[in-house]
Amino acid sequence: MKKRAAAARVLPGIEPFNQGSLDGLCGIYAVINAYRLLFGDMFGPERAAKIFKKMAKSTPLAVFDGLGYHELLDVVAVANRAVPAKLRLEVRINVFKKPINGPAWRINTYVNRLREELNEHNQVAILGLEKAHEHWTLVHRLTPSMLKLSDSDSIGHLRLRNLGVTQKTRKDFRIVPSQTILLRPWVESPNSLYKRKRKAPK
Repeated sequence: MKKRAAAARVLPGIEPFNQGSLDGLCGIYAVINAYRLLFGDMFGPERAAKIFKKMAKSTPLAVFDGLGYHELLDVVAVANRAVPAKLRLEVRINVFKKPINGPAWRINTYVNRLREELNEHNQVAILGLEKAHEHWTLVHRLTPSMLKLSDSDSIGHLRLRNLGVTQKTRKDFRIVPSQTILLRPWVESPNSLYKRKRKAPK
């Protein structure tokens, strides 16, 4: 009899690497997912793939090193230039900036402010997570006990009891409030040129 080729040996308990385990593209996925949540079918797979390519080309080292805060803002700008005007995002970055003479953020005050922004203003937020997971994720809603996510690493939610905002937090995850990026459709912004034109006296 002819010998059959030996089947690949699979070691028990060995899990495969998932997309995202070895690359640093979570920031780009967070931006893509923001467009998807805010614009639905207007931002389908074909358009998402095209914008993904433009963002990845603009910051090739993200594949290996991930994205810092300012680099992430740059790729949002790249994406905004590549989509039709009706799909552009307004980026708000100073909402959670600590006042020079004001008190430091605490988790309760941060969460309350974030809940107000997301639940009342049709926005989503990109957050950077530190400690247990170095990761950019997208938050679309807050409940009394958790952050609801649309996440490239299949994390469905984060429980508020596991979150902190201070440098020395003992919680599992640390959020940097000043690096919270709020996004909403530009046409829903008070700064929208479209709205200004409609309100202009004739």
